[in-house]
Amino acid sequence: MRIEKVFPVIIACLIAGCTTERVAARLAFPLVQGQYNAIQDEPDVVLAERAIPASLKMMEGLLKEDPENVELLLRLSEGFCGYAFSFLEDTEPARAAAAYSRGRGYASRALRAAAGGMDLEVLNLDEFDGGLAALGKDHLPALFWLGQCWAGWLNLSLDNPLAFADISRLQKLIGRLLEIGPGYHHGGPHLLAGAFYGGRSRVLGGDPEKARSHFEENLRLTEGNYLVARYLYAKTLAVQTQDRSLFEQQLKTVEAAGADGLPGQRLANEVAKVRSKLLLESADDLF
Repeated sequence: MRIEKVFPVIIACLIAGCTTERVAARLAFPLVQGQYNAIQDEPDVVLAERAIPASLKMMEGLLKEDPENVELLLRLSEGFCGYAFSFLEDTEPARAAAAYSRGRGYASRALRAAAGGMDLEVLNLDEFDGGLAALGKDHLPALFWLGQCWAGWLNLSLDNPLAFADISRLQKLIGRLLEIGPGYHHGGPHLLAGAFYGGRSRVLGGDPEKARSHFEENLRLTEGNYLVARYLYAKTLAVQTQDRSLFEQQLKTVEAAGADGLPGQRLANEVAKVRSKLLLESADDLF
């Protein structure tokens, strides 16, 4: 961090009554941000898989000294969500569910810190509607990562009766995201909605028409360069509707695409290419 940026951080923190440890944690955050950016741009999936856990633990260490640091909480939520999706879902679903749950906890803390203590997860259904309505664009990052982690956990926990109660809440949360920030994080709310409606039967809240519309809107917003969307399009909607043509079209497009089409998402695209190849190889078992 350049010296002219150090003093404002120190002064602001001292005015707020920060401890020495908290000052140090906030001064270290730009290094964390740099490491985060480097991992997002990493083309080597294996290297990233090995590096991410140490990065997450370093951030958790900083968070102990600065427990209401919203930026740290958001990075941890995104980090655990991304690690679960990229490296655990296919091979270690129990660990993936635990990582999603951990990320969800950090997102909830970030939302409480950003929204005056509001805790969506303890509200009854009527209060939940009112709580969502009170959230706006300032709360979008925390709400988005809460939704991402929650959806990831739910998809791996449908054998848990308690998870069924979460379906309607998650649906409402996704709806609010689409209202306040449909283009956030490369059309992330549309991608979340596509996977939500495309990955389950109608009995469990699925809706193929809505799913297709949201996936197509994500592809439009990103010009098809966020390859995770094509992977999830195939994995959820194409499999659920037994549309093998759509399945193969999306996965073969991922296979042929470059991974560097979307700035800051090289790793996500590399992961999508690896997982798409494996998914395509399992086509005969799925159709």
